[in-house]
Amino acid sequence: MKSIDHPYFGHLEVPPVDETEVIWEGTATLGSSEVEIRLWADPNRGLDTGELDAFATRLTHLPVLDTAARAAIREELHQDRYFIDHHVDELDEAEVIKRLTREANGEPISVDAFTAAMHPVRIGLWHPTGEAETRIVMDYTIDAVTSDELLAVKVTRDGTVASVDWES
Repeated sequence: MKSIDHPYFGHLEVPPVDETEVIWEGTATLGSSEVEIRLWADPNRGLDTGELDAFATRLTHLPVLDTAARAAIREELHQDRYFIDHHVDELDEAEVIKRLTREANGEPISVDAFTAAMHPVRIGLWHPTGEAETRIVMDYTIDAVTSDELLAVKVTRDGTVASVDWES
């Protein structure tokens, strides 16, 4: 379909050009964070009600998705602390790093404390664009003001975490 009226997203139209574009923008509150949400669509694929319904379900149950994303981040950081160490070295003047360092009381900042201090800044919903599995990308940061480094948690349509990737 070239356009659709959806109960959650409202009226949507496929992008008129040959590039994947944002066709809907919104925000959600998750904990104390305001999260930007963007729905991207491929002009060559049309719009699918089932896909949009799956996105709406995930957004309606955003705390569940956040819990899964944070568990995956925690696991990733337990396997490789470099993201934490990089931020401690590069952002030592950032208030969040100062607080985490103080709370660590001379020990390395714990993975759990660092993960808890991260917050989501953006959620990308990718209507079928050629990637068979990944449909939702949640971007988490430790401090959006002083760093453009993110952990992007990629999630499948059914809410399963597919990967955690360091991006900037």
